[in-house]
Amino acid sequence: METAPSPKNLTPTQARGLDRLGDILIPGDEDLPSFSQANLTGDMSRMLPYMNEADRSSLLLLMTACAFLPTFAIRALVALAAGWRRAPEPVAGVLRMANIGIKGVVHSLYWSDLHHGGIHPAIGYNATINEAAYEASLKTANQQEEK
Repeated sequence: METAPSPKNLTPTQARGLDRLGDILIPGDEDLPSFSQANLTGDMSRMLPYMNEADRSSLLLLMTACAFLPTFAIRALVALAAGWRRAPEPVAGVLRMANIGIKGVVHSLYWSDLHHGGIHPAIGYNATINEAAYEASLKTANQQEEK
């Protein structure tokens, strides 16, 4: 029997649901892994403690549901949330927030590449700071200003 979720961790069922939902949004290709292949569910512990309790509870409920729903139903749920513009208010507002929440969690975990799973190199992203080059550029800029 699974333990109750803490504000810091997903249960194994919720982690499976997140992987299934993530794979709908990020199925991967020849260059990038799918969401589940990137092995990111453990990183939810970095987000959960900072979430509003109502948002966290809703997200955990969604993750649990996604663990059991058939794939077509998860796809339909994602499509419904993404189609918020076609819904009347106040339904559109609920769907808009669901869309932001679903995509925000999945994409934040994936594109942060916390485990250095090859995502950043595959897209050519290098956020290193070269202090020596920065200092040299400042020196050059100062010399040019003095002229």
